[in-house]
Amino acid sequence: MHRTFETPGDVRLVVEDEVGLVAITATDTATTEIRIEADTPAAEELVGRAVVECRPTGSGHLVVVKVPRPHGKRFLRRDGVTTRVQVPEGAGVAVVTGSADIEVTGPVGSADVKTASGDVVTDDVAADVHVKTASGDVTVGNVGGQIRAYTASGDLRCSSVAGSAVFSTATGDLELGAAGNRVDVKATSGDVRLGELARGAKVVNVSGDVRVLALGDGALQVRSVSGNVSVGVAKGVDLQVDVETLSGTVSSEIPLVDRPVPGRREARVMLRIRSVSGNVAIAPALEHVA
Repeated sequence: MHRTFETPGDVRLVVEDEVGLVAITATDTATTEIRIEADTPAAEELVGRAVVECRPTGSGHLVVVKVPRPHGKRFLRRDGVTTRVQVPEGAGVAVVTGSADIEVTGPVGSADVKTASGDVVTDDVAADVHVKTASGDVTVGNVGGQIRAYTASGDLRCSSVAGSAVFSTATGDLELGAAGNRVDVKATSGDVRLGELARGAKVVNVSGDVRVLALGDGALQVRSVSGNVSVGVAKGVDLQVDVETLSGTVSSEIPLVDRPVPGRREARVMLRIRSVSGNVAIAPALEHVA
């Protein structure tokens, strides 16, 4: 199935495809092009029943692509449907899948993605990102707004976020390159690696390690049971430390004093770290960490 629509102005794309692949490409164009193909002959009837619509809105167009859900025990994951959509740059995209992977190439305006076991990969997103998956991995480029990402066993990776960030994962690892606002993380056994933090963070983890490469301002709160915690602190800040670990060790390459050192800049950093058996290490941040 192949459809092309003239879509000048703002574009909002909604795609539902249970099994297979959803590939969205944002380019310098004023049209939206949809191609739906069966991965195997068993999925051809799903392509035939797919719904493709383009409706005008107040400021642009709403494009909807819905591939029906497969039924029957004989339908296998390999019998999926590949949906490829080309949209104008800056379009907002919303995708719902079961096990289908999701790929977004090129700059889009916003991304709202939900999948059960599919992997999610996106390039840069100008506004907000919301991702929810059970076991799929999530990789996101630079985010111009805020990001909220939730997964049970998949890994989460984001290059940078200009606004705030909320992450939740059970057994997956988390990696964030840089954040312009506060970061909140809930994890269980995965490792957490945060790069440049401009406004602090709150991290709750059980057995995974927590590493912050560069904390430049605000408060960092960490609660951990058995994972190790390491924090890099930017130069020239007023540092306050409140650390407690029952059976682990605490070390610092930065002199810890009760009062601010004269001549330091106005930025203040507060470390509040609680651990049961993990070690805590504090050190100067590297100049380039993202």
